[in-house]
Amino acid sequence: MTIEIEVKVRIRDPDEVERRLQGLGAKLIDIVEEVDSYVDLAPCIDMRKQDMALRIRKRRSLVTGESINELTFKGRRMPGAVKARKEITVIISDGEKLLEILRELGFSNIYTVSKTRKIFALEDLKIFIDNVKELGTFLEIEAPSTMNIEKFRQVIKDLFNVLGVDESCIESKTYLELLLEGREGIEGEKGS
Repeated sequence: MTIEIEVKVRIRDPDEVERRLQGLGAKLIDIVEEVDSYVDLAPCIDMRKQDMALRIRKRRSLVTGESINELTFKGRRMPGAVKARKEITVIISDGEKLLEILRELGFSNIYTVSKTRKIFALEDLKIFIDNVKELGTFLEIEAPSTMNIEKFRQVIKDLFNVLGVDESCIESKTYLELLLEGREGIEGEKGS
């Protein structure tokens, strides 16, 4: 189990942000395609009301061709602009089969978030430039779970200044929440 500490902000010019990141010494680690399937466990538990998520992620590296599947439980978010929450992740061999099992058990509301993600390393930070289908482009910065949240806030403030990113545009909602807001009234992608 880890505590995920991150912040994300919508960006308009990802090429400029990437150029500035590389100027700081950030190294491009990988470019990946990720398809995240969030499973609604109703009626067993109201994941939204509990501010929890169960995600099956299929990730494929566009650099190496390697693929991986993960199952992740995300706990409640702690208050504040910096998103911090408990995360438990396990590697699974077949994400599609797990989704099929969950559907057979009656959990048919499955919401999908698709993105292409550039992954950078800068000192002990992971930095992502995410192009999220239907949402646009975001900069996401993730701290190691050992970093103090107050220190992370200062690091973010300094980094945003250098990158020319407006700190007031921090997005506290998840990509799934943003997508669902845009699809008001849609129950999910049943059976897909």
